[in-house]
Amino acid sequence: MEPTSTASIKAARWFLAALLAVNLYRAMTQSVTPGEAWNYDRFIAPAWTEALARFDVNNHVLNTLLVRISTAWFHLTELSLRLPSLLAGVLYLWVVFRMARRWFGDGLPFLAVIGLLTLNPLVVDALSEARGYGMALACWMWALELLLESVESFSVSKLNLSAMCLGLSVAASLAFAAPAIALLVAFLVWSKSSGGAGGPRGYPACQPGSLALIVFLTAFVLLAIPLNHAEWKTLGVGATSLRQTINEITAVSLGTSLKVIGAIARVGLALVAVAGIYASARYWRRRDGALIALTGASLALTLMFLIAAHRWLHTPFPQDGAIYLIPLTVLSVTAVILKRPNKAAQIAFLSVSAVLLARYLGEFPFGMYAAGSQFSGARTLAKTLRVKAGNGAVRIGASLAAEPIVNYYRIRYRQGNWQPIERQPLTGVYDYYVLTPADAALIEQRHLHVLYRDTGLTLAQ
Repeated sequence: MEPTSTASIKAARWFLAALLAVNLYRAMTQSVTPGEAWNYDRFIAPAWTEALARFDVNNHVLNTLLVRISTAWFHLTELSLRLPSLLAGVLYLWVVFRMARRWFGDGLPFLAVIGLLTLNPLVVDALSEARGYGMALACWMWALELLLESVESFSVSKLNLSAMCLGLSVAASLAFAAPAIALLVAFLVWSKSSGGAGGPRGYPACQPGSLALIVFLTAFVLLAIPLNHAEWKTLGVGATSLRQTINEITAVSLGTSLKVIGAIARVGLALVAVAGIYASARYWRRRDGALIALTGASLALTLMFLIAAHRWLHTPFPQDGAIYLIPLTVLSVTAVILKRPNKAAQIAFLSVSAVLLARYLGEFPFGMYAAGSQFSGARTLAKTLRVKAGNGAVRIGASLAAEPIVNYYRIRYRQGNWQPIERQPLTGVYDYYVLTPADAALIEQRHLHVLYRDTGLTLAQ
């Protein structure tokens, strides 16, 4: 990587710094999402023995562990809750810059790759929301970067570190098991076919057992105890088909649920996977084509693993965790197009990139996270409730979906006078009600007075 600093490189640095500032602002100001609140209420706030006594897929173990540390060191706020994800977001932005600079030089292609890897609304949310997806994505990308660096200059320490990153990726989100295994398999096969005495490029042969063992042990140390208390019904939660997974990614990324857009995305992903296999085979024995070989093979293997696991193990497809398909697709397509000196193909790539980036910017989530958009006013509602309730002991009835959010703000604002909110139907009589639209009929039925109303939540008395 040359040390020069062109206009495009400076622009990329300023852009990434601005994106980091936006991530910090959102982490400090936005209401807690249902997933964040549930995880805090079930796995972070309780004592260790209680938290480890149960497990569900909402518990992203590595993120949970780090959030426990950050909220113990600092007073519980939205920022301390999201601090580990923010730091993981920094690592992701850093590795994106390094990888784009190393493989795509500078200029418009370089800027396009950085934009495509960072401006997707799903990725933007993951870089600060207190969930494990952004952390898993950052670890996976660093594993890929370290493997690519070891291709250029063989390093056992980098290979071992990349294996640790893959294990951490799985520990941050179980949904990353498929791409982590796929990348490991792709690299081990590549190194074996390209290494050893008489190898085509003289690349030293890796010890597949040692790398696989490091990946396994890293994930095992963090996941062994939680998964020991897991039940299948708590793990078998997700999308029922790969089609549903892709449709959800497309809907959030592009801000539209049009069936034709979803169909185009599914066909496009299938074509990219097939093209990735062909490109991987073509560049398989070339070090300068390592990015094409590894990403193309990893994308195809990931899809194969997901389909095979669903068919024979009856596992669901990832619902939110399939965020890894974004960098896999972007890197494999970009590497193939920019590798060949075909000006028409490059112009077409830049044109499509401009359209996508314009759409991403139009859907850029300056405000609430997509996962909690229906509860965007939760923070203001909690403050209103704190003022209205004062210091008196009050009973609060909350809709089932809002229960973890109200419990979170009960701890967040140290409202010991709020009785713990129970997860049960609103059949009793309460001093205050926090209602979702599904339970809004109670306002008329019980002649309640509305104290605060947002698009998703209503506070009534």
